[in-house]
Amino acid sequence: MAVTFEFVIEKGFHFAEAFGQRFGMPVGENRVYLPELLGDGYIQEIQLREGLNLCMHRYILKEEFSLKRLASAGPSKALTLKFDCRKVALETGQQETHLFAPGCEAELGTGNFFTKIFFPAQQEIYFLVINVARELLVELLHLSAEEAVLRNRLLTNPSFVVNILMPGEMEGILKDLSNIPLGSPFYLLRCQAKVLELIYLLFAEITQRANEAGVVVNRTDAERLYEARSIILKDLSVAPQLMDLSRQIGMSPTKMKTLFRQVFGDSIYNYFQHARMKEAAKLLKDHSVSETGYRLGFTNMSHFSRLFEKYFKVKPKKFKDGNL
Repeated sequence: MAVTFEFVIEKGFHFAEAFGQRFGMPVGENRVYLPELLGDGYIQEIQLREGLNLCMHRYILKEEFSLKRLASAGPSKALTLKFDCRKVALETGQQETHLFAPGCEAELGTGNFFTKIFFPAQQEIYFLVINVARELLVELLHLSAEEAVLRNRLLTNPSFVVNILMPGEMEGILKDLSNIPLGSPFYLLRCQAKVLELIYLLFAEITQRANEAGVVVNRTDAERLYEARSIILKDLSVAPQLMDLSRQIGMSPTKMKTLFRQVFGDSIYNYFQHARMKEAAKLLKDHSVSETGYRLGFTNMSHFSRLFEKYFKVKPKKFKDGNL
């Protein structure tokens, strides 16, 4: 049974202090260390400037741990940017599984949804949350007149979420930020520089997507879309059937396809195939090409080889032999 910390973000909320009170741990220099029974590491919250805060999670857990952020009332005046390097436990319906999303993730949203984040034991966690005022974010981005659609979305859209798989450069910056020694020269400046890099890279990814305007994604829709993703990833040997998937999450096929592409940046089928190939790359470390293909639902190994080469620019046999 995971240890749980439940909270709601309101004006004046300070995560590190609330965590310290919950577990009876002192807070010094806005940093609180995990109790020994839970793990080794810390959570630190820093105000970089008015309207720009970050909260860093850097630890290895002895026990499974989950954070439950309750939905806040009313529209959010700030946006939340989450950068998440951990195995992401997903849920299907009401039953939690140990199913993991492919790769590290980043997410931009209004932060007014209920979220449950699961941290597995014995895994190094790099998890960062940036809260930024809408107006400040637009100012930092220096949006041009041609980017008015994005500007309007960031300033006025009352409820939305966008999810990306982190590129390697973003993962590296996240880890660099987590490893800046507390009290080192120009500590806050170094943190701020890394945070701005992360913001830049996130928006570089987001603005490549076709539908920059976006539509409102309310709490219920967001939860259903993440449920759809869990179902898709639960068994990568079976391609998702759109009609069945829409019935399972209680959303029309058209709306599901539109919102899924907006939130996750790709069609449902392409997202499935991308995850499938990422899993193939992992399986090839310990299994033959044919066994990997069969495990992922391929009966034609030539088709598997072509698809793998499309994603990784190398055939699976060469990938395995070269341990790439």
